[in-house]
Amino acid sequence: TMPAHIVIEGLSLRSARPPFSFTGRDGLTDYSSNAALVYIEKGEHIVLRDLELHDSGNGLFAGSQTTDLLVEGCSLHGNGIEGSYYEHNNYTEALDIVFQFNRFGPLRADCGGNNLKDRSAGLVVRYNWIEGGNRQLDLVDAEGSSELVNHPHYARTLVYGNVLIEAEGEGNSQIIHYGGDSGTTADYRKGLLLLYNNTIVSTRTGNTTLLRLSSDG
Repeated sequence: TMPAHIVIEGLSLRSARPPFSFTGRDGLTDYSSNAALVYIEKGEHIVLRDLELHDSGNGLFAGSQTTDLLVEGCSLHGNGIEGSYYEHNNYTEALDIVFQFNRFGPLRADCGGNNLKDRSAGLVVRYNWIEGGNRQLDLVDAEGSSELVNHPHYARTLVYGNVLIEAEGEGNSQIIHYGGDSGTTADYRKGLLLLYNNTIVSTRTGNTTLLRLSSDG
């Protein structure tokens, strides 16, 4: 059964990470480092609205069987695992996903993850405040589904009307990374990245890379 037409709104969720624990089907259980406050395994036509997701491994995680996901008016901040690059404020891989009117704040101290990391087809990032992270936007290749890689929407990504802020000492000098990181270059995002009307601020004393492309495709 495919869950569909679900709205989750008005919640503040926190602390799904070590050393915290929860009581579940197996009794008292420690959270894993890659736990997420909202984890969408699969579903269609899902809205996440007015959520605060903080102090976790991952804030929001969505798997490749997710279709038509809207994330709006949410606050994602203070997530990540110390000394790790694999947990992020947002980590999603879906078909047709929109982020709008959200505020993405810095990750927890000494956490190396990205702010908004996405592997989707049909991605729209508009009118968000995105501050901090190893990268503010890490837009890389789909790993969980060849259907996403072969979908027509995979070749079109929209990023507009956002404020992207990079401070001194936040790790990677890249504001936006587009393409892929799996090493399978044939699956990397190519096509069109429509990047316009964004305000990008860097207070780094060294170099800043506004946009890095993974390949020449």
